[in-house]
Amino acid sequence: MLKCFWKKRGQRGFTLIKMVVVLAILGILIALAVPRYLGARRSALIAEGDNVLQEIKTLAWAYYQQYRTFAGGGSATVLGFVAPPDAVGCWDYTFPTATGTLIQIVATGNNTPAKCGPVNGATITLTLNNGGSFSRAQVLP
Repeated sequence: MLKCFWKKRGQRGFTLIKMVVVLAILGILIALAVPRYLGARRSALIAEGDNVLQEIKTLAWAYYQQYRTFAGGGSATVLGFVAPPDAVGCWDYTFPTATGTLIQIVATGNNTPAKCGPVNGATITLTLNNGGSFSRAQVLP
């Protein structure tokens, strides 16, 4: 009987084809997981902006209840709001309209920390009137 001298009896290991199959399966799993992760991340960043807008809305409504006007409430400091620092927050908050009967609060996504890329350029606008009703509009890039 003829034996191969280069092949040992107890030799084990992965063949090249097994390695290629494993890498292909990992590639498919990553291709499925990454878009879901990025979508969840973007949703979380949008929820951050919404939550802060709701906080500002509550402060603006409290200001209106006390002074019967939104005019002086067109500033975050007057309302008592302190925005998160740029290293933490992904949104800039402005008050383009503040009249006696209406206040508009706009959150604009920024890219100051690199983690904020998914909302860079996005805007969420919340408009509150003196009757207590509000409307919300969102523009995403």
